[in-house]
Amino acid sequence: MLDRTTFISPDRKYGIYQIVHGGVAMSPSSGADITRQGTPPSYSPDAVDRRRERVERCGFAGVVGNIPYGEGYPDDENEWLATEAGIRGYIKRGMNVWIYDEKGYPSGTAGGVVTERNPEFIAQGLVCYEYWRTISGPSKYRADTPGDRLVCALLLPLDGGEPVDVTHFLGAEKTTLRLNVPPGNWRLLMMSERRLFDGTHAAESYSEPRYYISLSDREAVKTFIEVTHEKYAKYLGDEFGRGIPAFFTDEPSLISWTIRPGVYPILPWHRSYPKEFEEKYGYSFFLAAAAVITGRGPDKTKRRCDFWEFIGDSVAEGFFGTILDWCRRHNIKSSGHMLAEERLQAHVYSYGSMYKCARLMDWPGIDQLNTEPDALMNQDIIPIARFLASFADVYGEGEAFTEFSDHVTRMAGKTADKRWTYASVGWHIAQGINNFTSYYSFQDWTEDELRHINLYTARCGQTMRRGKRASTTAVLYPEAAIWNAYTPSTASNAIDHSPHTMRIDQIFARTSWELLKSHVDYDYLDEDAILESTIEDGKLRFHDREYSCIVLPGADVLRRATVEKLALASKAGVGIVCVGCYPETAREDGGPINFTAHFERLPALCDTDDKYAPKGLIETGLIERHINLTGQGARRLLSHVRHDGDATIVFVCNMAPEPFSGELITRGVSAEIADPFTGDVTAANAATCGTDITVPLNIEPHMSKIIVIAK
Repeated sequence: MLDRTTFISPDRKYGIYQIVHGGVAMSPSSGADITRQGTPPSYSPDAVDRRRERVERCGFAGVVGNIPYGEGYPDDENEWLATEAGIRGYIKRGMNVWIYDEKGYPSGTAGGVVTERNPEFIAQGLVCYEYWRTISGPSKYRADTPGDRLVCALLLPLDGGEPVDVTHFLGAEKTTLRLNVPPGNWRLLMMSERRLFDGTHAAESYSEPRYYISLSDREAVKTFIEVTHEKYAKYLGDEFGRGIPAFFTDEPSLISWTIRPGVYPILPWHRSYPKEFEEKYGYSFFLAAAAVITGRGPDKTKRRCDFWEFIGDSVAEGFFGTILDWCRRHNIKSSGHMLAEERLQAHVYSYGSMYKCARLMDWPGIDQLNTEPDALMNQDIIPIARFLASFADVYGEGEAFTEFSDHVTRMAGKTADKRWTYASVGWHIAQGINNFTSYYSFQDWTEDELRHINLYTARCGQTMRRGKRASTTAVLYPEAAIWNAYTPSTASNAIDHSPHTMRIDQIFARTSWELLKSHVDYDYLDEDAILESTIEDGKLRFHDREYSCIVLPGADVLRRATVEKLALASKAGVGIVCVGCYPETAREDGGPINFTAHFERLPALCDTDDKYAPKGLIETGLIERHINLTGQGARRLLSHVRHDGDATIVFVCNMAPEPFSGELITRGVSAEIADPFTGDVTAANAATCGTDITVPLNIEPHMSKIIVIAK
């Protein structure tokens, strides 16, 4: 069942890694304390030892660090030697060190060094201006152009026909169009290249105003690696994969959108896009861009989906794939987190496809700036811990990462309740995150309290790595639907408030939460995964996973091949549940799918309430639950079920401010309950009936229990 000795005293590497940045070296340029409070001690060998001793005494797994951000960053030899010595000192004491790959964030410029070396690496956007009046022809027409450099001008026919390229009417001065307007009624769309800064993440980060790179530019990414990763390999490469498990990359993203309200919508842009797009899809990049911006024109659905698919592939391969390849050649894991994981539509404008990008990380992760339990349970946003941990379960090594903190609480001028930190650990573990890096201030925590939260985290993390997650439900990532719906917006954070986009956004988030609150273990699959899967013994099989049900939340657009695969799966006995609508539109050409006509057994359809939460999802009877938690407040519990040989391991976290008293019902013959807070392991006073076992369960507010059941 459970090894009590290792549960009481787990491996410290499963505890928390405090982010200290340059404090790992404690050189004169560093300035990070273990709690990020007060004045750091002066640089001396004794100060270095005191820092490491404190980290060790407090039970931390180790630290996240980097070369200090001094004036000579990132080339100061003395700083590198101090960093090397500091990191090796932690490793010698039995702790691990993650490497933070940037000066501030977002990752990619090495504090601006990359873009200074080659200004062509600076990210560009395509500023799109559609003149609001109708232009009638035949006529002559003059128009000055927006932005730094006009790239393309199109006349869009109001009758819905094909746009006409009029870029060649640009005058020698490169700032004015003098058009011969053909017969008909038109709108003028001008797309201009502009260096991205105003209102974007480049200007609005917590770090410093700094130009950013294009994530599609492999040469820029290779230069970033040369400036950062290669230097760490030079000084510390022998510890890669040993005392240094991973690189932490921080919020790389497309920045072709504005945090503040903008004036004109912006699309991602790189000089390579037009040629590469046309080679892949056989038509002009700018026709696809026009469909994305205006939502009009022929083949609108196909062109919108083609555009974002192209961007997603370019970003995934250009940034994430390039770093992953380097890390694998150097025996170290690629990890970190992306930006704005919480909203499906943000996945589009930040990456083209977050799904494609997350697949190309060894240990994908999140940042969680909230620590208040009510904020962690916000159903208006995607449960990001389950979303990113799903990639680790399906495609990776079962290792997923968080940068977690009490940032939001501190910014509100409040002090976080210490029990909230325990709740946050439980929230993460329940969804599958098992590597913890921390920006918690830990203000007013004693060393004993810090040792205890690290013990608690390590007990949970070590135990919940046994076996594999019992996910037998797959949730479709409705990428084609959101690609088709999303229109680039000038609103704050580029949010498209149109009913169509918001509906898909919310159905996806709330369906995910409904499954979590119903204690269903599930994974996210995209259409590629479904098409690559096999159907065997009444299950959809993908990698080492077997799914008995597929849930389609808000997926109103699908590939025809996906529909056929789902129909075959249904015929074999796999449950198909649609939430909000049946798929209606073919991703290939925008034509009708006639979805239900493909099925011998009609897929279940769940309507949604006024907040787009699914109604009757579990009541379809098609979604498998490995456990049943009963009792008042059960829907405030989060759970995680794993199978390990003849044992079932169940993690349950109480996110409520009230104690939970109820029962756990599952298959089994005996059970023991482990308390990660106390380290106690006791035999459960359980009752059996046939193949089922009922385990009484009592959990304090914001705490967790682990139940190990013999089958």
